[in-house]
Amino acid sequence: MGLVKHSIVSIEGMGTDVAIGYLAVPPTGSGAGVIVLQEWWGLVPHIKSVADWFAEAGYVTVAPDLFDGKQTTAPDEAERLFMTLNIEQAAIKLQQTIEFLKSHEAVTTEKVGIVGFCMGGN
Repeated sequence: MGLVKHSIVSIEGMGTDVAIGYLAVPPTGSGAGVIVLQEWWGLVPHIKSVADWFAEAGYVTVAPDLFDGKQTTAPDEAERLFMTLNIEQAAIKLQQTIEFLKSHEAVTTEKVGIVGFCMGGN
């Protein structure tokens, strides 16, 4: 089997110039779509590895960056990032991520799944 292809992507219409998502495509080049929601630490290596794990299992995954590039390992800072998250903006970002994934050439399904941890699992 081949390697997972991953990259940082910008998702049009999300109101930021920052690259805001981590895309992982399975070795087969296509599959069902899954969104991986971040923990309150931000889009950190652990969440990227979860996206890669799903891609290794055959899914096209996107992990959106709800904190626009901010990340931390300090619980107090993570709580601050979480508490200052604009819920309306986060909902827009998630909707844009769904549309991005559904229209991606590698996604073979009309519906997408979503999995989250910590903050993303609420």
